[in-house]
Amino acid sequence: MKIEQIYRQENWWGKINFSQLERNVRRLQGRIYRASKKGDKKGANNLMKLLVRSESAKLLAIYTITQRNKGRITPGIDGKVYLTSKDKMELSKEKFDYRTYKFQPVLRRYIPKAQENWRAVIRGRKKRNNIKTELRPLGIMTIKDRVMTTIISFALTAKWEALIDPGVMGFRPGRSTQDAIQMIYSELIKGDRVILDADIHKFFDNIKQDAILDKLGIFHRVIKRCLKAGIIDNGKKHRTTKGIVQGSPVSPILANIALHGLQQTLGADGLPIVYADDLIVMTRTRDAMRRIIPRMAKFLKDRGLTLKREKTRITDKRQGFNFLGFTIKQTRQKLYVKPQKEKIKRFLDHMRLVIWSNKQLEQGKFIALLNPIIRGWAMYYRFSDTYQAFSRVDDVVWRLVWRWCERRHKGRKGKRWIYDRYYRITGDRRWAFRVAKTGYTLTKARDVKRLEYKFKVGDMSPLNPDPKVKEFWKRRRYEEIRCAML
Repeated sequence: MKIEQIYRQENWWGKINFSQLERNVRRLQGRIYRASKKGDKKGANNLMKLLVRSESAKLLAIYTITQRNKGRITPGIDGKVYLTSKDKMELSKEKFDYRTYKFQPVLRRYIPKAQENWRAVIRGRKKRNNIKTELRPLGIMTIKDRVMTTIISFALTAKWEALIDPGVMGFRPGRSTQDAIQMIYSELIKGDRVILDADIHKFFDNIKQDAILDKLGIFHRVIKRCLKAGIIDNGKKHRTTKGIVQGSPVSPILANIALHGLQQTLGADGLPIVYADDLIVMTRTRDAMRRIIPRMAKFLKDRGLTLKREKTRITDKRQGFNFLGFTIKQTRQKLYVKPQKEKIKRFLDHMRLVIWSNKQLEQGKFIALLNPIIRGWAMYYRFSDTYQAFSRVDDVVWRLVWRWCERRHKGRKGKRWIYDRYYRITGDRRWAFRVAKTGYTLTKARDVKRLEYKFKVGDMSPLNPDPKVKEFWKRRRYEEIRCAML
């Protein structure tokens, strides 16, 4: 059914085929990608205009922001949310014209950047609200502004997917942290490399807006209005002369556009891999590293960026380095990729807090609370060398759960009674924390099967309409679903 026919029906929002809308948008994105790849700027621009004016893009953007997005219940400066079908139909009547659209100021909120010292909280040495943590600013746009920037991001992503350096991995369709790790592993396995391990200092806050705007072409003005809309912080409005809003749907693609060109700057001397503000550069020799550092510093300076001195070092694969929560290190036997020790400790501290603060739950609900946390963490690391890390996690979680059992009964019950009440023999496990009536069992990290990461993305994009590339992504999606079920 055509969109015009749907509009004539009563309560038409629930009758929209959003899968069809996605196909409509993806088809246009494929045409934009192809034109951009060929260097046909005029053709790409015309197709981008067609996409942002289409009803499919508008309705899909509204659906994405008001139904899919976790922030759908969080209002911006206008206090409005659109949760019912009637609200969404009213929102669809708004005019989202990129040429005239005016953005409202962004509401700034602060969230903890790193996890707190949960162990100190649990042991009573500190109150939770007394712990000092570094705060990260988060911008909350109005729902309408989020819809407009989502529409723009559909077009910008399609164009720049064809142009962006393969080593720029963050926030891209089809890319994940696993792809970045696989790219590093594939390079290091070839031989010795000198490695620059660095973080970009306040990446989103400091980036020069002109470094992005100068590359945007037809969307220069609308993105400029978005970036210059201002920020409401503690009730006061502030001008925005630099940086991009963290939390905006268009921010990820703008960040990647700013970083595009780093590979060309370094040339054949170095291979950069960037994931948001995390940066790795690999060279064959120390001389090559000395040559590229000034070039890279100038590239970043032109964009208003610098590297964090305390988190920047030159190393090699025998010394090892951390990236995206993984430790990559060469031993005599092999090149290891394994969970980072600090991330294991942080996860276990989080588990201590969750278990400590839910001592009144009945066993089935307690298992239902813990299982997705354990499995989700293990799934992230399942493509690495996990045996030691998962064994450590399982051991600590077992001890925490045992203390949870003792605490529930305030020491009035013996170990044998607790074992008979909460534990069962299951397969080769003598101490399975399990509900007797339902058989619902606590997951172990080692229950998540370790797998080899097979797919090398390279410069392939899911927006590429080439049949061979589409077949690759079809097989990859199938493999991802299969792996999730193992």
